[in-house]
Amino acid sequence: MSDVSPGNSSAQERFDGVGRFLTAAAGVFAFVGGMGLIFAIVVTCVSIILKVTRRVLDFTVSGFANAEAWAGIKPILGEEELVQYAVGAALFSALPWVMIKRGHVRIDIFEPLFGGLFNRLLNLAADFSLLFVSYMILTRQWYLLFKKARRSQEPMPELVWSGDWQGALGRLRVQPESQILSMKLWPFYAFAELCVAFFMVVALYCTLQSCRRVFSRGSGPSAPSNGTGA
Repeated sequence: MSDVSPGNSSAQERFDGVGRFLTAAAGVFAFVGGMGLIFAIVVTCVSIILKVTRRVLDFTVSGFANAEAWAGIKPILGEEELVQYAVGAALFSALPWVMIKRGHVRIDIFEPLFGGLFNRLLNLAADFSLLFVSYMILTRQWYLLFKKARRSQEPMPELVWSGDWQGALGRLRVQPESQILSMKLWPFYAFAELCVAFFMVVALYCTLQSCRRVFSRGSGPSAPSNGTGA
């Protein structure tokens, strides 16, 4: 006869349901990040092809043909910036998926030598450390988004909460820009902040899951989670 009470079973089902939801949402973030990575690859390949084509034409047919005919063939302007921000978006988008699937680096060569309880404590410590890291990144990104106002200016959150959208938009128009394409940087910071916030939620779930495994009976040596429940 099972020693699991109906109340514990219901709580476990709700906890597993949260895990399934977080896994699905992390998959959406990972898909968006994958699209960003594909965009970076396409931009890099196209820019290289254009650069090589331009050089081949310059060295082969420029002696007897007008070079202005292929003057428009040149590398993509701001390729470095486009690739930089696309790859950055892909990395931040992948954080929740890697966390929920336990895809981060694991050193398990000594795992068989330790007992099940000790391995579960190590997993709990690892999850808690990643939770702390996510909090540190989140607060740093928040500072980049909402820097302290200068002189008598109201802070950005106060402008938003008070409904002063004109003032908030005016503050965004003077935010830092990229050097080549003059792209506003705050949308990238905002997207990264969203990814890190969700990463922290997933890390909190994994930490609670590892904590439940530490105090549960009949758990395996380490039983890494795949995000679908304990």
